[in-house]
Parts: sequence; C-alpha cells; structure tokens
Amino acid sequence: MAELDVGGVLARDPKPAFYAIEEKYVLNGKKKTRRGILSALGATPKAAKAIIPHERTLSKPKADRLKMLDAVGVNISPIFGVFADPSGAARRAIAAGMKGRPAASGRSHAGVAYRMWVVDDPKKTAAIRKALAPRAILIADGHHRYSVSRDHHAKTKSPGSDAVLTYLVPDEDAGLVVLPTHRIAAKSLKARAEGYASLKKAPTLSALEKLVEKSRNPYAFGLIENGFWFGEPKPNGCRSGLAVEWLGSQLLGGTQPDEMSYTPDAALAAKRAKDQKGAAVLVKTFSVAQVRKAAKAVGLLPQKSTYFYPKIATGLAFRPLDGE
Repeated sequence: MAELDVGGVLARDPKPAFYAIEEKYVLNGKKKTRRGILSALGATPKAAKAIIPHERTLSKPKADRLKMLDAVGVNISPIFGVFADPSGAARRAIAAGMKGRPAASGRSHAGVAYRMWVVDDPKKTAAIRKALAPRAILIADGHHRYSVSRDHHAKTKSPGSDAVLTYLVPDEDAGLVVLPTHRIAAKSLKARAEGYASLKKAPTLSALEKLVEKSRNPYAFGLIENGFWFGEPKPNGCRSGLAVEWLGSQLLGGTQPDEMSYTPDAALAAKRAKDQKGAAVLVKTFSVAQVRKAAKAVGLLPQKSTYFYPKIATGLAFRPLDGE
C-alpha cells in the first residue's frame, strides 16, 4: 500500500503491511475509542464466500464507481467490515501493532482524532493473519465498492485487483457503534401508517424517541408528520427482527429512491420532513449481532439500513491495483 510520509509526499511502502488505526471521538457527550486495521480484503469468487453483505445495491452508483476505479487504478476510500473476535486474539494482535510512535496522526473534518501505525513486522503480521483467517467479514459500509471490486477483478484479472482496501474492526470493540438511519420521504405517510400500525401521539420529539427505544416490538417506529406519532406494527411475516426490513417492504414499499433521504439525526430528519412537506420515520436502534442475524434470516436488507459511526476517513492509506 501507499501512505503519506511525514514530508507530505505520497510514497509506496517497501514491505507488505497492515495499518493499525486508532480513532477517538465523542458521541452524545461520551468519549469513545475504536481500534481496527486497514487490510486487503479478497475480492475473488473464493474469498467472497466469507464476505457477508447485508444491504442491497443499485446499478447507477456501481457504474459510477467502476468508471472511477478503471480511471484511477487505486483503492482510495476503504470499505468497512466487522468480524467476530470472541477469544480476543484479533484485538490483542491489533494492540501489539500499536506500539511505539505512530507513523501518522491528525484529526478529520468530523472531529475524529486518528493515529496510525504501520505494522510490517513478520511476527505481528502473522498474528493478525492467523486471528482473521477463520473469520467471516460482515460488510458494514461500502457494499457498492465491494461489488464493483469483484466486477473489476472479473473483468481485468489484473494482479492487484484480487482484493480491496478494507478497514476491519472486531464486533466486540468498545468503540464500535451502529446508529439507526432514519428515513425522510418527500410525501405523506400518515394515512398509510394508520393502515399498518396502531399510532399513539407523543408530545415531543424527545418523548417519541424514548417510546421507540423502550418498545419491545423490534419493528416499532416513530412517524413525524403533523405531530409526533409512535407506531407499533404487526410484523406480517417479517423475519429479520429489524424495523428497516418491515419499513422497506410495508410502510415505505413503493417509495421511489428519489423520494427518500436518510440521516442518523432525529432532529434533522424532523426538519427535512417539514421543509419537504413530507414525513420522517424514526428507526429503532440495533446491535451488530442483530444485523448478522437479520442478514442470515432474510439476506439483503434495504439500502441505508445501518450507519456504522464514525465512517473511516479517506486518505489514511491507498492501495494501488497494479500488484507491485
């Protein structure tokens, strides 16, 4: 891979390496630290058997990304994957790579503080490989880019196209956060919602959020349209245990992509709905384990089902596809 050296010059590293990444950020007033590694994730048909996607993709975004990959020939923005680490072996191996002075540090535009170590010691890289070898990787973010990487490899068979730059984090890492992705529709939904669920009025946005989170119904949702409404639907055969699946097939079924937008911020969702004279749907939070269970039960979920926060920054390292 290539990285920015201390002089600000883009240079290719002389030896194969993992890149250990530490991110410090604040969420809802709480300080958090997430640790993971930048790696090359296989994009061949054989490697893809151990990769678990959980969101549907669209043809146009994939076509755009394929054009860019063909033109640039470099993985610029890493995809994001998570994996189970019940024994802690991967976390220990990653921590071992974070010894000494980091190769780079800085802060992103989103306020996330980064430190990065180049891990090229053979014993340390072997320990990371061993810890990761038996693990299935759930794609957290970058479904389009992973699909395009597979298509690019199938088309070109170039030496370095057999993998894609990926940021990997253990499920058990204390700083791994999944935020709900609320939906905003540029149309009314209240009448449709009344046909699918019992609605109860809430006095404020804060009260609505609490009702959604406290509900034992995994498909519970909040509706913002001419007031705040708490909905508890019947699942109608949904097996995922995630509200986004029910919403996609029922309440938002038939809604066109250009009628939808998304945000993890409930207040922003409410504002956008008001500005568009439409409706916002608040989604219940869920864990990585629930995402895995849903993907196993029903396969691919609707677009923007999850928001793993924070997104990994672009530019920490690049991966050329020339195989050198």
